Amino acid sequence: MTRALILGGGRTGAAMAMDLANEDGWAVTVADRNEDKLARLEETYGITTAKADLSDSKVLASLATEHDIVLGALPSHLGLSALRTIVDSGTNHVDVSFMSQDATSVARLARDKGATVVIDCGIAPGLSNMAAGFAKRTMHVCEAIEIYIGGLPVERGWPYQYKAPTNPADVIEEYTRPANVVQGGKRIVRRAMSDPELIDFPGIGTLEAFHTDGLRTLIHSLNVPFMFEKTLRYPGHMELMRVLRDSGMFSKQAIDVGGKSVAPLDVTLALLDKKWTYAEGEEDIAVLRVVARGVERGDPVRYQWDLLNRYDRQTSTQAMSRCVAFSATTMARMIASGRFVRPGVHPPEVVGQQEGLLDAMLEALAKRGVIVTQTRTEL
Repeated sequence: MTRALILGGGRTGAAMAMDLANEDGWAVTVADRNEDKLARLEETYGITTAKADLSDSKVLASLATEHDIVLGALPSHLGLSALRTIVDSGTNHVDVSFMSQDATSVARLARDKGATVVIDCGIAPGLSNMAAGFAKRTMHVCEAIEIYIGGLPVERGWPYQYKAPTNPADVIEEYTRPANVVQGGKRIVRRAMSDPELIDFPGIGTLEAFHTDGLRTLIHSLNVPFMFEKTLRYPGHMELMRVLRDSGMFSKQAIDVGGKSVAPLDVTLALLDKKWTYAEGEEDIAVLRVVARGVERGDPVRYQWDLLNRYDRQTSTQAMSRCVAFSATTMARMIASGRFVRPGVHPPEVVGQQEGLLDAMLEALAKRGVIVTQTRTEL
């Protein structure tokens, strides 16, 4: 029996619980401090729950040592501290937290403790990295990797035409943090939401793509001369976000308002939280495209992976939550079964470079209704 601990009972954590609860040989516990979330999960999936303050390292360490593997779905600001605590406990870990810090900083500790850890293991980063790793291994020369990722509401509501599948603060972080890209083999820093382009996606229509800082570990782990990641939104959203950003509404620096010290970002988040929160049953879509170009057996080739997933009405599960969660649970199964065991901290591109593991990931996702189409074209 594999004892799995899921950190966080939000949409992604709930989707993880839903998937693993149906697996023979798995015992699932979800930890969160929200009693209402835990009660719903326990009633719906028949799993074990634990009310806990996961920002408390002692509490988290105690929970981790009681389990064989931990799946992390915590807000980004808790990501690194939680990762360090879990690694120190010697427990295997799969994490989807989009932390801004360098998660590989605990790699040596993980090796010493014998813990296999896969970070950034969602859709992008995550599945996109695995595809990039596969391309790097398969091609004799991999010349370029392009990643496009977006989570969007089906209904385009005014004014933002957007709802956040994650914490709005994490989205604003993407809109403000400088974007690292690779050009001519060198890391180049672009301003977030720069270099927009319009792209047509079958089944959706025209979306707008712009730079965000999503390459993360790919910059250092893969020697590919041209790489970038762009976020996808409905046309018009980016311009509104630029206006807010350039007006100072995303600033964390407090200003004086009527004798009170107020951070503009706090006000913005309080207002956007209402506008960007999905209502119960509100439908979304998840879109991913990864393009890799290079040379294989002397011929120029192009690999492309396309994903379009929609809200699951049968389980009332959001598309983005499903894609992120099922990538993580599949990785957890690989670790638990011994298919991927390598003490240390590894980004998903390392997994993608292992023979057959990307195919195994895509097959497992397809069984869960997340279809990724892979095409290879000789140029």
